[in-house]
Amino acid sequence: MVRSILADKSSIWIKYSVKVPAEFVEPVVRMFSKFLTHNVYVEQLGDPEDGVEKLNTRVSGFSPKKNTTNKLESNLKSGLLLFSGVFDLSEIFIEEINSDVWEKQKFEPIEINDIQILPSKDHSLKKGYIGIVIEPSMAFGTGHHPTTKMCISLIKKYVSNNFNVLDLGCGSGILGIASIKYGAKYCLSLDIEEESVKATKQNSIDSKVKGIESKQLDLTQSIDINFVPEMIIGNLNSYLFKEGIKNIVNLMSKDTIMIASGILIENYKEINKLFIDNGLLEIDKQENGDWAALVLQKNA
Repeated sequence: MVRSILADKSSIWIKYSVKVPAEFVEPVVRMFSKFLTHNVYVEQLGDPEDGVEKLNTRVSGFSPKKNTTNKLESNLKSGLLLFSGVFDLSEIFIEEINSDVWEKQKFEPIEINDIQILPSKDHSLKKGYIGIVIEPSMAFGTGHHPTTKMCISLIKKYVSNNFNVLDLGCGSGILGIASIKYGAKYCLSLDIEEESVKATKQNSIDSKVKGIESKQLDLTQSIDINFVPEMIIGNLNSYLFKEGIKNIVNLMSKDTIMIASGILIENYKEINKLFIDNGLLEIDKQENGDWAALVLQKNA
């Protein structure tokens, strides 16, 4: 957490910041984290509903001045240059700050329905909200991406008390944690990345959630579990759905609810046909920007 590393009032830090569309926060966070040893945070600028095309989110990272090199800055700028070919972003802003400046800054949580995504366990929770602590730099799943927001909305709508949930491609663990917060009894969170498994465990602890187990697994391989999930959450991509759909369907009963997101609207017809061809029926759908999220069950 950035607050802890800036505890020494006498230390001098270099702050690197860039403004990006909310939709593309996570790859920038990942890149910053690689070069800035995870000293990264995210700020929401203005109204999150203004649209994913606007530069409505700031990603910032810190490096001790004594450890800052020309190579570090070159790496950051090169990474951002690659991203600029995919989406709009601002120039990188670099400033020197004292650690006591950090203490005066305020970083607001992200609000999704009645959930607040808190950047640290020390952040106060707004009255009437459900709190989930997600360290922004730990893994994919900060709450900024439209697919995450749609999944949380659909989890709230369809989860029931005592559900057993399977979270595929768990990232930070945010969706599994949300399912428990909304009443599920147990969630098995799977991801191919070891970092995501560790992040899910830590974020579950920080969010004061019990009942989440995280394991490392390649979703394109056989998925061996010892329960039939009442809900499956898959915030994935088209490739993983294509490669893993038969494994996923084999885990479902006729009553299992599957939330499938990470689907570009331009690919919706192709992916929905994939689901239909594998015996699934769409019962609900949401769209946000360029993205779609579906709710599916087996076609009886």
